[in-house]
Amino acid sequence: MFRVSDNKSSKHVPQIGKMLLNCLGFCGSMNITHTSSSQRKYPTVIEELCHQFSLADLRKSTNNFDQNRVIGRGLFSEVYKGSVQHKGASDYTVAVKRFNERGLEAFKKEIELLCQLFHPNCVSIIGFCNHIKEKIIVYEYMSNGSLADYLQGGDAEALSWKKRLEICIGVARGLHYLHTGAKRSVFHCILSPSTILLDDHLKPKLAGFGVNVQGSRFMTKKKQIKLDLITGTFGYMATEYAINGTVTDKCDVFSFGMVLLEVVCGRQYLIHPRETEFLEKPVEEKIDANIKGEIAPECWQVFIDIAHRCVKHEPDERPIIGEVEVELEHALLLQEQADITNTNGEYSLLSKTVIDLKLVREYFEQALFHQEDIT
Repeated sequence: MFRVSDNKSSKHVPQIGKMLLNCLGFCGSMNITHTSSSQRKYPTVIEELCHQFSLADLRKSTNNFDQNRVIGRGLFSEVYKGSVQHKGASDYTVAVKRFNERGLEAFKKEIELLCQLFHPNCVSIIGFCNHIKEKIIVYEYMSNGSLADYLQGGDAEALSWKKRLEICIGVARGLHYLHTGAKRSVFHCILSPSTILLDDHLKPKLAGFGVNVQGSRFMTKKKQIKLDLITGTFGYMATEYAINGTVTDKCDVFSFGMVLLEVVCGRQYLIHPRETEFLEKPVEEKIDANIKGEIAPECWQVFIDIAHRCVKHEPDERPIIGEVEVELEHALLLQEQADITNTNGEYSLLSKTVIDLKLVREYFEQALFHQEDIT
């Protein structure tokens, strides 16, 4: 975790501002300059829309929050595997997210949003506990963990190229819903493979809504949103968000572009800004060995073009997420058509695509260079 200090030494990096950078897959917190709707509507909306569990029920569900049942950790919470009864049904497995004393705002923000989200590619909330000493949210259990488990050296079996593409399409649909499908646009802000969970059938669902930002109402003029405290992960954050705290839908598009590159390379694309040998190679030379030969050239051209556009430095040069969704669906169709007629076994990619992330790398390197100001 990186946090820029508020002392005088931080004058060396004025463009970074006041920031909290955290590799978190489940929750986070930030102070924002506009008024949070959770402060206005939290008591009524949550109580009307969500089931309330007793603390005793959730203690029993997790064997008194047994550490052996922990399946995830964030800055402000731990997530346990549990089992509950709800609406007269028999016991079923759930994820129980227990917030610590610093996570109250993240609890309010996440539960208010999730009570109003209904999309097959967004994780579902089952209920909550608002005990005076405990703040807990109960979610559907995602048995296949996160996409990061499959891409970042975990024990999970390697995913085929078509399955990776299907997962990317599902994520794009979830983001499209967040950006355009509700009364207010919702910006995820911390999208990464760690916040993309996979169910029994490897269907993706977005999670980690503790730092979401809600924008303008649908069909109204968009207003610029700036954050005082920024939460995210180096290598996935758009520069305008990381440097100025500016949040728009194009920040999520940039993060998704970095996820697309990770999906095809089988590792985080930008780990360190000085990893020049890897970053300056064409993407075609960095494709995950597990899927080499599986990608049809026609599919690849559509996929890598939209991924490249997603990570453009200028937000206006990035596509909206709806266009990304359509292009990924097109890429999958081209792959399926090629597979029908392919009689030669493996495919060969002759193109050479170099992704220019120079400005992102410069910012990343400057932040690392001034670690004497960062704790």
